[in-house]
Amino acid sequence: MSTPTVTLNDLIATQLSEIAEDVWKDHSVLRITGDNGRMIQPGEVAVMERWRCEVDHGFGLCGQPLLTTEQAALVVVGRSWDFALEKPAHEPVWVRELTAEGLEETALFHLTDVTREFEQVRKARLTWTT
Repeated sequence: MSTPTVTLNDLIATQLSEIAEDVWKDHSVLRITGDNGRMIQPGEVAVMERWRCEVDHGFGLCGQPLLTTEQAALVVVGRSWDFALEKPAHEPVWVRELTAEGLEETALFHLTDVTREFEQVRKARLTWTT
C-alpha cells in the first residue's frame, strides 16, 4: 500500500490558503485568486489587485484594493524599495506573503492611502523642478 505523496507545491498552496483564511477571519480582507483581480494604476506603475478590503468602515462595504508594500512602492516611486506611508487613513493589515525569499511579513495598504501618498510625492517632485 502506498502513502500519498505531498509535493512542495501542495505545501505552498495549503500555506497560502491558510493565510487567506486567517486574513479573512481576522480582518475581512479577501484574497483575489488567479487573474481575477483588476489592474490598478494610481501612480507610476500598474499592478494587479491581489487583496481587497471587505470591511464596513462606517460608509458601507469598502471594496478597495489593498496593495502590498512592494506594490505601493512601485506605484508611488516607480521602483521597488523600502516604503512606508506617513499617515495612512486606514491601519495597514499585516499578512505573510510568498516572495522569492519565502514567506515574509508585508503590510497591505488601502488604494486611497497609496494614491494620496503618490499625489504628495508628485507635488514634491514638481516643487523640486520649478
